[in-house]
Amino acid sequence: MSKNSKEYVKNNIQELAIGNYLSYPEDYSPARQETEVNIQSLAKGYWDVRDVKEIQRDEKLGINLEDYISWTKEAFRAFVQQHADSLN
Repeated sequence: MSKNSKEYVKNNIQELAIGNYLSYPEDYSPARQETEVNIQSLAKGYWDVRDVKEIQRDEKLGINLEDYISWTKEAFRAFVQQHADSLN
């Protein structure tokens, strides 16, 4: 998969997000109300720390902040399904 494809960027963001969900389970518990805010904050953090090449790539591919938020939420749903027993 090309590093300059939307799917590559999506997979990369989701891998980073799942790493955060695993590393900071107290911040990403499905039972906590602030989890939704934490997920959006995580996506915004990824968006805000992009370097010039990543910004150019995202502009070229038509990727925006809403994509980053959507991808981190999608990763969270997959994470919860995969770790349902240990999260409760």
